[in-house]
Amino acid sequence: MMARLLKFSISRFYDWLKQGLSQRKIQTYQQTILVKIAHQETKESYGHIRLTRYLQSQGIQISAYAVRCIKRLNQLYCKRHKRFK
Repeated sequence: MMARLLKFSISRFYDWLKQGLSQRKIQTYQQTILVKIAHQETKESYGHIRLTRYLQSQGIQISAYAVRCIKRLNQLYCKRHKRFK
């Protein structure tokens, strides 16, 4: 039914299912896990630039842009300290 709605053949749909994940998708999942772990290790106090440097110092190749996107998508925010008035 879905193949008819989307107007493509059933064999093409099953070929797509057998494909599995692309290398890019696997890399994105791995980077997401690494960023989440690093975020917890740094006690949720690093922004995306510092977190990128932290990951790169451990030998992980990742860009600041990728870290920023991962933090936003997963809502990994820094702890904010309340300022006394």
